[in-house]
Amino acid sequence: MYLKELKATDFQENQKYNFLFPIGATEQHGPFIPFGTDTYITDYIIEHISKDFPEIIILPTLEFSRSQEHRGFYGTLWLTEETLERVISDICNSLKDNAKYIFFYSFHANGIYINRFIQKYSFENIKIINLEESNDEDEEYIKKNILHGPLDWHAGNSEISNMLVINKRLVQLPPKSYPKFQVENHFGTDNLIDKSQNGIADNHPKWTISKKIGQDILDIYVKRIIENIKKHLGK
Repeated sequence: MYLKELKATDFQENQKYNFLFPIGATEQHGPFIPFGTDTYITDYIIEHISKDFPEIIILPTLEFSRSQEHRGFYGTLWLTEETLERVISDICNSLKDNAKYIFFYSFHANGIYINRFIQKYSFENIKIINLEESNDEDEEYIKKNILHGPLDWHAGNSEISNMLVINKRLVQLPPKSYPKFQVENHFGTDNLIDKSQNGIADNHPKWTISKKIGQDILDIYVKRIIENIKKHLGK
């Protein structure tokens, strides 16, 4: 259930609740998919896992986060790591009196900063968990059996395919001849534009895009997060 749909009277004073805080991003995704791609994918995954956990209270999605690597492209909105940490801390403090678990999930690569926060802060009687949508085994499966090549870092085959599932109206398919730039560790720079003029970081030699590819990948992500939540809740 979504917090924004609840009323104050829906909460019981002495009851503990489990919360899920989704974090998206608003950053350039090249010429073929929108700035809100990471938020759209985050919200899609959250909507589908919520069906298995109707008791978890889902917070409003934070639609901007740590995106400095895309700041060379106009329109990208970003928070510093320090600001993101303070936002996460404030949210946890807002919920701590009646929280049992606070789960964080971000399709955008905020995991490293969420994990740093978890290591740095502790809240009495609250477990704070960063949910990962995939592991090494999942990613190898996607590379070998779905994409038949590298998994894109940003705005490439998988994300375009994901968006065909979520909202194809927002997608423009790239011409087969549209260039890709070889980019290694695009998170290791605050100026991706210096490595990729079109903002795409996908080292796959071909454009491999379809709604089926997108659905197969999203299904893996949803399944993995459901398994992770069940593990923590002992289900």
